Amino acid sequence: MADHYVAFSIPFFLLFIAMESLFFWRKNRTTLRLNDSLTNMSCGIVTLIFELFTKGGLFLIFAFLSGRFGLIDWGMGSALTWILFFFVFDFFYYWGHRLSHTVNFMWSGHLPHHQSEEYNFTVALRQGAFQDTLMFPVFIPMALMGCPVEVFATVLLLNKLFQFWIHTRSIGRVPFIEGILNTPSAHRVHHAVNTRYVDRNYGGVIMLWDKLFGTWAEERDDEPCVFGVRKPYRSWDPVSAHVDWWAKLWKDAVNTQKWPDKIKLWFMPTGWRPADVAESDPWQPYDIENYKKYDPETSFWKKTFAVALFLATLPLISYLLLEQFNLSIWEKAGLAGVILTCLYTCAYLLKGSTQLAYDKTHENAGY
Repeated sequence: MADHYVAFSIPFFLLFIAMESLFFWRKNRTTLRLNDSLTNMSCGIVTLIFELFTKGGLFLIFAFLSGRFGLIDWGMGSALTWILFFFVFDFFYYWGHRLSHTVNFMWSGHLPHHQSEEYNFTVALRQGAFQDTLMFPVFIPMALMGCPVEVFATVLLLNKLFQFWIHTRSIGRVPFIEGILNTPSAHRVHHAVNTRYVDRNYGGVIMLWDKLFGTWAEERDDEPCVFGVRKPYRSWDPVSAHVDWWAKLWKDAVNTQKWPDKIKLWFMPTGWRPADVAESDPWQPYDIENYKKYDPETSFWKKTFAVALFLATLPLISYLLLEQFNLSIWEKAGLAGVILTCLYTCAYLLKGSTQLAYDKTHENAGY
């Protein structure tokens, strides 16, 4: 049922993206970057496809644990149930989100959301396909508390929908709620790679968790946020975006000579590498002062064809979400394959005839 709400929300997401783009055009004659924006939305579609085959299983596990081991039988008709678990969910989301930034293998699931070097509404749609699966164990205590699976699914959806509006530079600081609830200013800090801002502001809706656990930081006028990740993803491919960090971890796991490190590196803090591979294949420090955004030139016709291909996927993904329970596994897989092929072709067109030139310093920048 949650997927139905997502399908019906797609036109509204596109409307807000268009309004934001118009705002910046009227303000300073700038527009959203086509290549980056299409990739952000394409990553969101890849995530929807992946979760189509996985999320139902997670909800079944949650329902089993809640029904079999839940300590309290919470009434679905009680306002207390909904209010309590809204806050409880956000508390566990804070810790799941924090772990997703600070543990190597969990960063793989959340990384795609941070890969964009821009900050606008399209970034809100750039979700990690594996993020909810990797974070799911964090929410098991909610099941053991007896939270009904319907409540869990609803507060999860509300948390995600709330976070759409905070992905924009068009809204400054919001009076009265800064530091209490999540806002565009607070979340810009979270997406920034500036040393002052890294690993801050993990809250989903409520920012008091960050203040309580020492991860709060305020956006400063004297240090504008620089967006992206310190190990840049220099591609428009929305499929490989979701396995980019895993590929890097796997490479280090294969190349290290120490067997304990082959296992250890997956669970170490984000960016940790075995000493031998760090020496033989070093990553140069991220140079925020000299870094250039990935923005290869592409012809007008390739851009036009890329937009047309992307737009063609929207009714297909909407149909897939709405009819998922009426389609066979093979029909769903076939339709998913068509959508992914369109998105991959779109990315191929956007990379242009030649890749943007960049030197080894950029290629091996830090995480």
